[in-house]
Amino acid sequence: MTELALDGGAPVRGARRTRRGGEWPRWPDVSEENWPQQRESFGEVYLSGTEGLPRPRGERFAKAYCAYLGTPHGLLTTSGSSALKLAFAAVTETDGLGYNGEVLVPNYTFIASAHTAWEMGFSVRFVDVDPETGCMDPDGLESAIGPKTRVVLPVDILGCPADMDRILAVARKHNLKVIDDACQAHGASYKGKKVGSMGDAACFSFQSTKNLTCGDGGFLTTNSADVYNRAHALHDVGRTPENVTPAEPLAGYNYRASEYLAVLLENRLKALDAQCELRNRGARYLTRELKGITGIRPAQPLTDAVSNHAWHLYSMRYTPSAFGNRSRDEFINALRAEGIPCSPGYTDLQSRHPVTEAVKRRHPELVAEEPCPHAEALCAESVWLYQWMLLADEEDLADVPEAIRKIQKAFHA
Repeated sequence: MTELALDGGAPVRGARRTRRGGEWPRWPDVSEENWPQQRESFGEVYLSGTEGLPRPRGERFAKAYCAYLGTPHGLLTTSGSSALKLAFAAVTETDGLGYNGEVLVPNYTFIASAHTAWEMGFSVRFVDVDPETGCMDPDGLESAIGPKTRVVLPVDILGCPADMDRILAVARKHNLKVIDDACQAHGASYKGKKVGSMGDAACFSFQSTKNLTCGDGGFLTTNSADVYNRAHALHDVGRTPENVTPAEPLAGYNYRASEYLAVLLENRLKALDAQCELRNRGARYLTRELKGITGIRPAQPLTDAVSNHAWHLYSMRYTPSAFGNRSRDEFINALRAEGIPCSPGYTDLQSRHPVTEAVKRRHPELVAEEPCPHAEALCAESVWLYQWMLLADEEDLADVPEAIRKIQKAFHA
């Protein structure tokens, strides 16, 4: 197996392989053994005639997920983006109409982190990230704060918790609000605390690739009853929770999620910790095996602060000079041909995203950027493996380093 699959050789993972027939674990998990419970739960919703309001299953899931996170208040929404929009408005006590100040956003994230801030009337200042974790860099955070800054938005990127103690300390010093974008970090924990339980609010996405999914959905969680009450009103066309009277009427939206989504989430939440443990096991194995390959810098192991990583994505760093100066794109194409699904991830800073460029042209006052050399390096060097691959056993995961060694040898030929 020395000839690359791209050149007509047999792939490392091919149809003739015996284990799993060459297939990686399916995601989402739709195994037949789980179907009877799902069918019964869906049937209960269908026969009840309550597929939306007053959302008893949605409320039940919200309580279950809050108990899991260790927070008193939570709200099931239609997407991670809608949860972020609600958090911006509820935490800063704004209706999203007019200019509301500046949000600090890491420059290595999904564009929704910034776009939701713009939608709610904020300007965005992109800041650099930690060179190892890819999360917001606490060292550069304070120098980015200006007179208009109101919110700090750390992102638990790829499932790795941001350094919340240091970020919160800087924010509190300057009287800023902190919203944790935990959309990729289901099950992660920081110094023993579940991600989503720190800051003024936190938001999760349940989109179809996420570690906890219902196809599309989101969640806002907070330790503040006032933030929860405002978020509830904003997500339910101005209606506050029962027995709560708002200080003044709020203009609201309809970000209520279907009862069927709540059923999926409630059932899948039960498996989250076990799946998270499998992903951590798989990530440890890959990190150990990839250390011996020159030109591949594996993901960092857990630290004292990162007490549990969600591993929504496993990111390694690629050095072309160790692979015959072949580009990252060539490496990724070769790796995919060998049967290893992968991606370059975010290939450019979010401050250069087409959406950001459009906002700059139309509203230049809404975009600012700090120097971001660490984020640029991540954009240039990263190769991502998907979270569902980490659910495989070590025999399957061994195909990853085997394929990389094969490619390296061929690229040097």
